[in-house]
Amino acid sequence: MRSLWFFCNLVVSTIIFSVPIIIIGVFDNNKKYTGYLSKSWAKWVLKSTGLNYKIYGLENIDIKKQYIFISNHISALDIIIGFIALPLNITFLAKKELFKIPFFGWGMRAAGMIKIDRQDPEKAKASINNAAKVLINSTFSTIIYPEGTRSNSGSLLPFKKGGFVLAIKSKLPIVPLTISGTYRALPKGSLNIKKRDIKLFINKPIKTEGLTLDDREFLLKTCRKRIMNNLNKISKS
Repeated sequence: MRSLWFFCNLVVSTIIFSVPIIIIGVFDNNKKYTGYLSKSWAKWVLKSTGLNYKIYGLENIDIKKQYIFISNHISALDIIIGFIALPLNITFLAKKELFKIPFFGWGMRAAGMIKIDRQDPEKAKASINNAAKVLINSTFSTIIYPEGTRSNSGSLLPFKKGGFVLAIKSKLPIVPLTISGTYRALPKGSLNIKKRDIKLFINKPIKTEGLTLDDREFLLKTCRKRIMNNLNKISKS
């Protein structure tokens, strides 16, 4: 029953919020108001799950600054939780296929979500360059899931380098983000939502100013290590 209620609310809320987001997005260059509406949509969706979350480490970020958050990815709920929990204007890098979905895709485009083409290496490179320009000329932050897909087991998968290239090109600090509990609440391939404790941990930012593309592997390993350390601490607690 919880899952049915969730998916019904997901469809209804997406249609209801997409319309004003599409209209306002035409005039909202900084995506301040569409960002507010998007967060309201995410809060509606999360409330329909009956799940709660706790966030740790908010003191590590300045809500007046711009960041690239790098997060582990273990559930479809991760996007909603991160979107709501972070008190900043957030946009996402999303695969181009999602923009074709009626209402949802139109709303994503109007809200300033950045389209990424991952199928072709050259187009993927061009997408990263475009994303860097968008971030440099904006005031919003973004969340990236460098594993590229949700983990089937809840364990941390290898990271792809695209998000770290983006951070270096945009010169924005990276903030490692660790999510726990969403895998047990809604694992990949499941439609059954279970009541679980969800926690989100924010690490201190990692500066990227002065780094070059030669540093992307170092940046990747540093970020992944911090997320892994968080996951290890959680498993032992």
